[in-house]
Amino acid sequence: SRHRAVISTRVSGVCTALLAMGKMAFGRGDTSNVNKKAAPVATFDCSACGKHLPRSAFAKAELNRGGDGRCRDCGQRSQCRGCNMWSLPAQLYGKSQCRKCQENAQVDRLLQTPKDEVTHFGVETALRLDREAEHELLLACHKCGLCERMVLQNILDFLRVPFVTTQNGMHFCELCNEAFGELFVTQGQLVHLSMAHHGRIEWTGCPVPRLTFNSGEAFTVAELQKAPSGRWFFRTLAKPPKPQRGNEPKPSDEAEIMPGCAFSPPARLAVSRDQNITTESKAMCTAELQAFESFWCPLDATLEGRLLSPLVEHLKCKTHKTHEALIAAGQTMLVSRAALKLARDLGEQPTMSLSRFRAGLGLADRFCEPKHVELAAKLERVRDVSIPVKFLRDVLPTRQDFLWITREELWEAEEKFEERRKKGARKAS
Repeated sequence: SRHRAVISTRVSGVCTALLAMGKMAFGRGDTSNVNKKAAPVATFDCSACGKHLPRSAFAKAELNRGGDGRCRDCGQRSQCRGCNMWSLPAQLYGKSQCRKCQENAQVDRLLQTPKDEVTHFGVETALRLDREAEHELLLACHKCGLCERMVLQNILDFLRVPFVTTQNGMHFCELCNEAFGELFVTQGQLVHLSMAHHGRIEWTGCPVPRLTFNSGEAFTVAELQKAPSGRWFFRTLAKPPKPQRGNEPKPSDEAEIMPGCAFSPPARLAVSRDQNITTESKAMCTAELQAFESFWCPLDATLEGRLLSPLVEHLKCKTHKTHEALIAAGQTMLVSRAALKLARDLGEQPTMSLSRFRAGLGLADRFCEPKHVELAAKLERVRDVSIPVKFLRDVLPTRQDFLWITREELWEAEEKFEERRKKGARKAS
């Protein structure tokens, strides 16, 4: 008990001393500053990322009158010319485009990839969709009794368009890295009908009800639909055909044109002058809009539908012909096609073969030379090598990426690593 009393006395003395020191720190025993809120820290808006950051997150030169107002993180980044996103220099190809804009932006339009996702090897997915469509065609031919190989080969050769993949009404050209629609007409566009007699229009496969029109009328495309035969039809909103004159109701004398509407209301909806004109005019507009119905019409009955197909125009362009001639002559190859072929030869995943060209050889373009295929096949994976990556960085200071190394670099690194291991063994002995 005596020891406990001594210990408690010492502890209370220490606490009293600490409280006294705390009071003196706030200014001569005044504790009024303890509950006061600290002054708000001044924040600035980064012109690149738009974040509210304190003054310490900005370099002094960025906040001057001639500065750009970027934070320290954004100051080290560069803007992609395609998507205008800021990325680190190591994540940009040629210091101008990010990985998505380099080779996958157009493929993602074909595959309808969400904007917040990235397709790492979109060409492979596009080619797989093309092969699945061909397999479905072959199965349909077998069901119809067409089993001869030469006949099936001729059918596939007739339907195939080299280096072009079609899916969901979109074309993707692998040579030009461009995605475009199957039609010039898009939803919401105004089309002009040019056929007055329905006898000249092929209505086979057209959904019902069919549109009744006169030559020169214009309609807005609300929906596009492709028939199994390959023909396109569009849906539009239009008023149903008027009844015959003998069956038309006679307009009442009280009917009048309401303000806010560009039509004369029928007799059953006419209102008197003493009612609220604004409310009734809105009701009349709603009733008039409800009178519109959906009708279908062939797209080739319009002037816009008779235009030359975008695919035909693209195949005739100079850029496509130049790339096609170089590949036919064997001077260049598509990196995506070379990676798929190399993956089949080596028995590995196509994405791994693609990294041989991108990370191993440092090829940022979509085309390569035939010699690059041989060089990519000779690369060794760093993960499978029994040499630490830290040692490889010291031996190969010029190489930036250590996913793949050449065999010559591997032999050089193994010799130096063996020499260092022997020296360490001698010192230890």
